[in-house]
Amino acid sequence: MKLKNYALDQPLDIVVIGAGPAGLCVLHAAREAGLQAVAIDKGPVCGALCSHPVYMRWFSSFDKLELAGFPLLIDEKNPTRREYLRYCRAFVRYFHLQVVTYRTVTDIARNHDGFVVTARDMYGREAQWHARAVVTATGFYDSPRPLNVPGEDLPKVSHRYTEAHWYADHDVLVVGAGSSAAEVALELHRAGAHVTVLMRGDRFDTKYWIEPDIENRIREGAIACYRRASIKEIRPDDVVIADADGCDHAIANDFVLAMTGYMPDVSLIERVGAEIDRTCGKPVLSDALETTVPGLYVAGTLCAGEESNVVFVENSREHGPIIVARIAARRAAR
Repeated sequence: MKLKNYALDQPLDIVVIGAGPAGLCVLHAAREAGLQAVAIDKGPVCGALCSHPVYMRWFSSFDKLELAGFPLLIDEKNPTRREYLRYCRAFVRYFHLQVVTYRTVTDIARNHDGFVVTARDMYGREAQWHARAVVTATGFYDSPRPLNVPGEDLPKVSHRYTEAHWYADHDVLVVGAGSSAAEVALELHRAGAHVTVLMRGDRFDTKYWIEPDIENRIREGAIACYRRASIKEIRPDDVVIADADGCDHAIANDFVLAMTGYMPDVSLIERVGAEIDRTCGKPVLSDALETTVPGLYVAGTLCAGEESNVVFVENSREHGPIIVARIAARRAAR
């Protein structure tokens, strides 16, 4: 089946860049307001969620993850990754939302009547959409925070984790002290991997029920841990680290999982002229989530800049209605 190119031949009210939960809520709000909107995503619908571990179950309950009141029907309180992806697909189909998939947006340009959005497909072919307003809802999962050490480009290094099976019976270094690092270390340990955790600080910053579990595994020697430590170099068969005393050690290693979080990529909106707060990486936004470029908005986790733990599906569900209300009001005033 040919990949869809919705609305190339018509002026739109809104182009949404990114088709995750926040982007889908913008599309739904636009539909409810009678506005013409299309979302463009470089992968499938909610493709960023595919980067989560295969067997992940959401910490949030189903009611906190429902979009626009559309019921999330599952057997348990917290949906699995698979269940939520199925839900997002159903949401798009039920409301007949227009999502252009597998197109990477390469440019946003202003023109006399709004914006021209250029996107390239997987074969390098370009297409353009014309819209009065643009909403960027690209999240931050495509921009992992780098380690910036020699050897980071080796094939044994990854900033994403899918499942433990790949690492069973191997020496794995998990870098980080957040929830992802703690949960990954525990899952790897229980799958038979030989796990070492390295963190810059003294303690984990994770869920209250996870911390005693990981600390007990470290205390009993099942998981090794270097605190107040850093990586100096990654090599094919080992990793050189500096411990709390500043002494270097080479530890045997087959894989490095850098669970170091993500950085917001605001380059696309910055090129159009949107102002960015350099202290935290946040776009400067109005109460309606509009950037300093009139007609250019931001929805979802990209609003939070480097404070990625303050915007979730739960509180970004309302971004779409807020943004669309402002766009609809301006259109009515014309």
